Amino acid sequence: PDKTPDLPNFAETFARQSSWEWNFGQAPAFSHLLDERFTWGGVELHFDVEKGHITRAQVFTDSLNPAPLEALAGRLQGCLYRADMLQQECEALLVDFPEQEKELRELSAWMAGAVR
Repeated sequence: PDKTPDLPNFAETFARQSSWEWNFGQAPAFSHLLDERFTWGGVELHFDVEKGHITRAQVFTDSLNPAPLEALAGRLQGCLYRADMLQQECEALLVDFPEQEKELRELSAWMAGAVR
């Protein structure tokens, strides 16, 4: 906030409760479903998250080239549930799938926006 209330320990409490560790690292296990239709195909991502880490990732797609998405599902398992980490894993696939750069960058931006 721009102006903080005059309460004892407010700044420390606000900082702690605004952190990724508080919001996801200490959160109970949860699932997250992301679903989007791109020009190159539909993508449905299912995440199971425990203590801020993706414990299971499943991808469903009707894309004509599902290999990069299938590889992404494997890479996401164990990944921190943070936008920057999801983008990092997605962009790492560019080495193996350079011909899918446009699609992977579009997917990366979408995933990051969805978990922010």
